[in-house]
Amino acid sequence: MARPPALPTDKKVEIVLDILSGRTTAAQAARSVGVSGQAISNWKNKFIAAGSDGLETGTDQHARREQQLLEEISELKSALGDSYLQLRTMRATLRARATFNRPPSSRPYGAIPKAS
Repeated sequence: MARPPALPTDKKVEIVLDILSGRTTAAQAARSVGVSGQAISNWKNKFIAAGSDGLETGTDQHARREQQLLEEISELKSALGDSYLQLRTMRATLRARATFNRPPSSRPYGAIPKAS
């Protein structure tokens, strides 16, 4: 027997609320949308445990996770940029010290070391 197409979250919420309010039974709801009574029971239990977020499809969860990962990538890029700037500053400082500490004959012509 072929599996029926997945229902959208908002339709599942509507069905569960109808069952919880007594407007319909789980068996009637299952017949009307072409799913098993066990599926309806699972939706109801998930809804009670987590509200409508518990009925989100895998793609909704993947989209949320993807957004979290994109935010983390952005933070890591920013941290990498900060680290790179610190490295450049440290290298420049070390080069300046190395130039300052060389004897005058090894300095480039006309170079006068800056006092720190």
